[in-house]
Amino acid sequence: MTVCLLLTGVVPDGAAQVSGTGTAAGMITASPRPPSQGVEHLLTQVSKARREIVAVLPSVLREDVAVALKAAARRGTRVFLIVEGSKARAGGYLLTVSHGPPSIYTYMVGRITTPWIMVDGSWVASGPGLDSYADVRVTVIENPASLQQLTTWAGEVTREGPVPRIQVLKRYFGK
Repeated sequence: MTVCLLLTGVVPDGAAQVSGTGTAAGMITASPRPPSQGVEHLLTQVSKARREIVAVLPSVLREDVAVALKAAARRGTRVFLIVEGSKARAGGYLLTVSHGPPSIYTYMVGRITTPWIMVDGSWVASGPGLDSYADVRVTVIENPASLQQLTTWAGEVTREGPVPRIQVLKRYFGK
């Protein structure tokens, strides 16, 4: 089963907090990365992904992240892109990613307060730096117990299936 999750913020002690229902609600062990390493490290991990990538990005505003996700899909990695439905018209690179290779699946959800990307179910980067050039903070989560909680909770989000590509286009162009 492929899954995703929504991280809602980073609490002062460096632990990411998950909102929602089910077993994943609670605190997650996290490891802060220096800003210069965070996004670069993520892009390296995305380029090495073998099975799947789950990207939760409010608006897909970083071109380097969009290009990396699309390249991963071209290599055969399944990419599950979760975006804020209300921000589909905000510009950025949503269509670049969502209308790439057929191994990209797009989902639209409510509010996303912290962008995050999970690579092969074993590594998560979260923070505003994943969807913005202005704020480059990134936190890495590698704790297996935390990842399992996130994976279990995230299954609920993707259960209904992806948004058809034509609907993404309609949302993007306000039709």
